[in-house]
Amino acid sequence: MVTSEDDPLLINHILWTDECKFTNNGILNKQNNRYWSNKNPHWAVPTNFQTCWGTNVWVGLMGGKLLGPHFYDGTLTGRRYLDFLHDDLQLLLDDLPLDLRRNIYYQQDGAPAHNARIVQEFLRVRFGEKFIATHGPVEWPPRSPDLTPLDFFLWGHLKNVVYADPPINIQDLKNKITHACYLLNENQILAATNLECLRRFEACTLHDGGTFEQFIE
Repeated sequence: MVTSEDDPLLINHILWTDECKFTNNGILNKQNNRYWSNKNPHWAVPTNFQTCWGTNVWVGLMGGKLLGPHFYDGTLTGRRYLDFLHDDLQLLLDDLPLDLRRNIYYQQDGAPAHNARIVQEFLRVRFGEKFIATHGPVEWPPRSPDLTPLDFFLWGHLKNVVYADPPINIQDLKNKITHACYLLNENQILAATNLECLRRFEACTLHDGGTFEQFIE
């Protein structure tokens, strides 16, 4: 397993990826919407499930750049995710400089579709030992939304922008997501993928791998 001690610049080579569902009622799926507190905050969010519609989106972050957004319909299955990796991801990677593409560590979390055997086999062929996953050569710790910049930064940021003016239909929602992604600049992305990630890695180590986000100021 490669660690930051083996390669101090490893964090610069990671392509952070994740999927999220956006709906018209302004609620992200619960896996991408976290609230940390030492005490029960009795936190509630109003929802409107009577007329709920939405879209699923994949985004990647690397080297100060945002890849995507890529939209897909329905539940993310192993086969659907494999098709994305095989076809769409290759096109998205063309937006990265060649030196970055040559040294990518592809990161994904422990979603069921990510752990499908056909997906794991493809990633081993495509990235060799350079992919970070639940069962990958570089193991991703399970249940770790506080370590990936898409969870602790991107999804919340996009939500604030997208829902400032509520979308009126699916296409409007996709347009707002795309525009919000376009507005992100290189410095914002680098701050999340480098500085903030390192700060969180250190906090995670300090707390023996337990939850730590409530201690970050």
